[in-house]
Amino acid sequence: MKRQIGWTCNRLEGTLAMKHLKLIVLSLMAGGLFLAEPGAVSAMDPEPRIDTGVNELVRTRVQLKGAFLTKQVDSHLKQNDLVLMAVGDFLSANPDVSPEIAHSRMKRYQRVAAGLRSILAIGPDGSLLHDSYNLPAPDFNLGDRIYVREAVRQGTGDLRINAPVAGRQSGIPFIPLTRGQFDVEGNATGVIVGILGPETLLPEDSDCALCVSAVMTRDMDILVSRPSGLTFPADLISRIRNSHSATGLELIDVNGSKSLVTWTKNIHAGVVTLSAELLPGQ
Repeated sequence: MKRQIGWTCNRLEGTLAMKHLKLIVLSLMAGGLFLAEPGAVSAMDPEPRIDTGVNELVRTRVQLKGAFLTKQVDSHLKQNDLVLMAVGDFLSANPDVSPEIAHSRMKRYQRVAAGLRSILAIGPDGSLLHDSYNLPAPDFNLGDRIYVREAVRQGTGDLRINAPVAGRQSGIPFIPLTRGQFDVEGNATGVIVGILGPETLLPEDSDCALCVSAVMTRDMDILVSRPSGLTFPADLISRIRNSHSATGLELIDVNGSKSLVTWTKNIHAGVVTLSAELLPGQ
C-alpha cells in the first residue's frame, strides 16, 4: 500500500493591522488550530488584563505566534510519524531484506520526512540493523539508550517524542522520535528511530528580540527553545503540568519584568508549545 507523505509550508508575510490579526487568531481558534482536548475548559478565561493599545497588540501577536507554532510542530510530527510507520511496515513485511535494499528504501523515506537527519532500525536485542545514513550500518548496540528502552516499555507502536540526547558518535544533540514494533503476542521485535534536528521544530526568529518560544515534552522537558538554554519559572511549569486545560494565557514576572505567555498542550503529538513576549513598560 502506497503512502503519500507531503507537507505544506506556511509563511506569514507583511504587516497586519491589529484588527486583522485578531480576526485571524479568532478564526484559527474556531477552526481547532490549538488542538485542544475535546471538552477542555480554556485557561484563557479570564484573560490577563492589559491596558494599553501597544500591549494589546503584543497579546494578539503572542497568540498568533503560539497558534502557528502549535500547528507547525503538529504537522512536522505527524509527517514523521507516517515516515517511521512506513519504514516499520516495510521491514516487518520483509524481515530478510538485504542491507543494501533496506538502506536505499529508508533513505528514500528520510528524504520526504520533516527534518529527520537519519532513520535507524533497531533489533529486539538492541543491535543496529539498518541505517538510512550509513551503509553498512555501524556495529552498535543501542539497547542501553533510554529512548530505545522507553519505546519498548511503552508497549505500543505509537509515536513517542523523547527528551534530547547527544549522538554517540557525533556528540550533536538530537530529538529521538521512536516507534516500537511488537508481534501479535505483544513481544517487542524492534524499534524504529527518527533522528530529528531540534531546529526543525523551532526555526530561528530574528524578527522579535523580546520573544521567547519553546517546545517541550508532556513531562515538561525542553526539546528546543529560542533563545537556547532557557529555563522557565518553576511555578509556571507546575501550573502547565497540572492544568486540566489544553491552552492558557498568563502574565508572569521574569527578572522583574512582565511577560505574556501562551501555551498549548498538543494531545495528539504529546508535546507542549509555548510562546512569550516581554511587555514594554511593564
